[in-house]
Amino acid sequence: MAEVTALAGWPPEVLAYGFATYSRSPLSIRESILKITSETSSKFLENYYFQFGHKSIADNAQTPLAYESISEIAAYELEKEQLWNGCERSTRFQNFGESGYYMPASVQGTPLEPIYSQGANFLLEQYKFFSARGFEWLVKNTPRPADMKQDNYERTLKARAFDVARYWLFNGMLTSVGQITSARTLEGQISRLMSSEYLELQELGQKMKEACIGKPFCPEGRDEPPIAPTLVKYTAPNPFQIHLRDNVRSEARRLLSWEPQVKSERYVRLAPFLRLEDEIVSTLLYEASHHPYHEIISFVHSMDKKEEDRIIGLALSHRGDYDPLPNVFAAGYKIQFDIAMDRGGERDLHRHRNCIQIHQELSTERGWDVPPLVSEMGLAEIYNSGMAQAGKTVRELSRKVGVDANYLIPFGYLSATLYKMHLAQAAYLIELRSKPQGHFSYREVACQMHDQLKERFPFLDGCIRVTPFSDSNLLVR
Repeated sequence: MAEVTALAGWPPEVLAYGFATYSRSPLSIRESILKITSETSSKFLENYYFQFGHKSIADNAQTPLAYESISEIAAYELEKEQLWNGCERSTRFQNFGESGYYMPASVQGTPLEPIYSQGANFLLEQYKFFSARGFEWLVKNTPRPADMKQDNYERTLKARAFDVARYWLFNGMLTSVGQITSARTLEGQISRLMSSEYLELQELGQKMKEACIGKPFCPEGRDEPPIAPTLVKYTAPNPFQIHLRDNVRSEARRLLSWEPQVKSERYVRLAPFLRLEDEIVSTLLYEASHHPYHEIISFVHSMDKKEEDRIIGLALSHRGDYDPLPNVFAAGYKIQFDIAMDRGGERDLHRHRNCIQIHQELSTERGWDVPPLVSEMGLAEIYNSGMAQAGKTVRELSRKVGVDANYLIPFGYLSATLYKMHLAQAAYLIELRSKPQGHFSYREVACQMHDQLKERFPFLDGCIRVTPFSDSNLLVR
């Protein structure tokens, strides 16, 4: 007769060892775990996980971590893992006016600190101003239905006001994230953060390692061992990732010498079908540039095959024995969308981790998006002037502190991501993100994705349950 056992209170590494013994022992899970101690699990993992490379063992060690007072850049990077479970503080339903912001070490205690602080405080002032004005305008122009309670009505319209005000939030805003991942995912995550250009992320990776090795926070009366002292002990910056980023970025600067034809506008573009080699090279250059995907594809189509081979070889030239192929080699998906949209909306679509996502670097080069409600409220001139001022501050800082200036880029500025997916993933994204309770930014993107898919594949008409963009209701959440 079948038996099901729920397990609670066992350290993650003990569980990993316990499940791993299933393939090597006839013992039940109860018998297996009772024989295991933290010391024996550590010895087992040293042998089988590190020496013999049985990485799947760490999939059974689920590790919960909470991150507080980290920047939006750090939160975004944490959530890049495909096999990731967690949540982040919502900019749609919480007031970020008093959250505070991250100040990079390259600015602290230097003559640049007042410039950075003034830029951040200006953006927060704009956020508060547009939150208040947006709520006032919505109350004036959106009557409360008789069957809707006043407190629910106000909460809903405040959330809709935040939908506009959040364009003034910026990448340096402090936020919180909770995650539960396998130790296998965690190990790669720590290494990736340690390999980042951002000092904050390098330090965060080190703190994650220390948290897994040190004493965890436990319920009163419990004294649990560290959650993953063995599985993360060898994590370090990854030379392959660092060389890949630097080498391809240098190639992109050399090869893509023209100014991008598309600037300062949102777009959604369904890419054509590509040869595998063309797709890999195009994706490599896309990630390392600010050029739209379709422009890069046209360039790569005219490229000599030997040149393509050289770029692919350069990208893999420092790959170590245990380094998997990077995401840019996740080629062969028939459905690929290049999407340029406001950073706030991009953060929402970022949650669709089953898609392959290739992100371009943060920049002010693409300009900013203007929410329709801003124009309806008669605040477009104030909005555009403020966004221009913010961009100027970022560009001035970037000449002195490099990527750390990106912390001051508002969410209203445009970012670009290449999404690769199969049909079921596309349908799920479109059906979920086109619903009327969603943010208008990603609703518009989801509807455009549907229209372009239907044009290329007419049989999809009626198969995907898209909610037309015109079907909007500000009082639905």
